Order: sequence, then C-alpha cells, then structure tokens
Amino acid sequence: MSVQLPPYRPIKHRSGLKVMGAAFHALLMRELQTRFGGYRLGYLWAPLEVIFQVAIYLIIFGTIMTRVMPGIDYMLFLVAGLVPFRMMSTIATRSLGAVEANQGLLMYRSVRHIDVIIARSFLELVIYFFTFVLLLAILFFIGIPISFAQLHIVLFCWITLFLFGFGLALIMMVVGYYGGEISKIISLVFTILYFASGIIYSIHLVPEPYFSYLLYIPFTHNIELMRHALAPNYPSYHIDIGYFLEWMVATNFLGLLMYKAVEKDLIRSK
Repeated sequence: MSVQLPPYRPIKHRSGLKVMGAAFHALLMRELQTRFGGYRLGYLWAPLEVIFQVAIYLIIFGTIMTRVMPGIDYMLFLVAGLVPFRMMSTIATRSLGAVEANQGLLMYRSVRHIDVIIARSFLELVIYFFTFVLLLAILFFIGIPISFAQLHIVLFCWITLFLFGFGLALIMMVVGYYGGEISKIISLVFTILYFASGIIYSIHLVPEPYFSYLLYIPFTHNIELMRHALAPNYPSYHIDIGYFLEWMVATNFLGLLMYKAVEKDLIRSK
C-alpha cells in the first residue's frame, strides 16, 4: 500500500519590508516590556510622572512665576517645555545601553543596531506626545488659555525635536558602546542643560550677557517657538529656528557617520 505524500508547497520567503516590520515589532514589544513591565501603573506612569513634576514646580515656584512669566500661564509654560525636553533627553540617554540591553535580539541577522535606536526613539515619541496632548487637554479643561491657531507649528517643533533626539541617540549608542567611563557623565550633562535651557523658568528673566549665552543651546529655540505657538503673547523675538535646524541636520549627519564607521565592529560583536 503506497503512502501519498502531501502536495509540495514551496516556502515563501518574506520580503525585506516584512522582515524589517517583524524586527521593528519585536523590538517595540521588548521596549514596552522593559519600559513599563516593572510598574504597577503600567502605561499611565509616563503622564503621571510628568504631572508630579509639574505639580512640584507649581508648589515651589508657582506664586512667583505667575507674577513674572511674560505672556503665558506657568502651567502651560511647564508642560510645553518639560514634556518635549524629557522626550528628547530620554531618547538620547536610553540609547547609551541600547546594544547591551538588546543583545539577545541582535543575534538575529535581520536585526541591526540602528533598528534598536529607531524602535526606542519611536516609542518615546509616542509616549511623550500622548502625554503632551493629555496634559494640554487637562489645562484647557480647567480654563488655562491655550491658542490652537498654530498647531502645525507645534507639530513641526515636535517632529524636528524628535529628529534631533534621534541624531543624539545614534551618537550616544556609539559613545555608550565604546566610551566606558565617559558615558557616565552624559546624564549629568543633560541635567545641567535641563536647568540651563529655560525648561522651568523663562530665559527672558535672565539678564545679559547670560541671556545671549543661553541662546547657544539649540533646542531652546525649538521649545521657545512651541511656547509662542501655544501662547502668542509669549515673546518670540529671540527665536532662531534656522539655528536649531542646522544643529538637527548636523547631529543626524554625525550620528549616521559614526554609526557607519563602527557598524562592522558592532556586527562582529553580536
């Protein structure tokens, strides 16, 4: 009695885009688990963390800042500065350990190191943009004046700040892999920038010549433009978004250049 074999079906090879999509999905799920798996509040932790920070600054500085803040409510000022800055800094600093944290997935040939940075950066963008929208909705609900006439500028600021953070992330990945002790001071640098770039106070309150020095920090122009778009009475005469865009392009160029220079070493280390 002859045994009839099942009909032959050739194995369908997945296209490059499908392989890339599967790798991105796997990395994204891993990042979600790593980012929120240890918190009982889960995905709510990101907006709650920002709300706690805003509340602390309101308690400490609220009375004073409300009197001296030029043309914008202090709560809106904090949200429009704190949330985008945290998005950018988190993208950069979390990339320091990106290679070691995803060593298991990087064993697969279809997963490259830049895919890890893309997945991490995209996740932070979604988390903090959702937090930003949620907090703006809360401020609008409680009666804080917000202008929605220039939302396209707000969106432009978010996209360009994300791209700036992505360029920093590429640089930080290489620094974290090869830098050794240098990588430990990166968080300190971002802490200094946090207090120096007008995130919790208006740079208009800083006298000259220090005011001009603060304008050398590139992302300050992006955040200040976002604040002006949400509150048109907030001063904008010092904003030079072209200066920030030059830094954005240069940062991404340098990041990609550094990544391509060490990519072979990273692949051999898998």
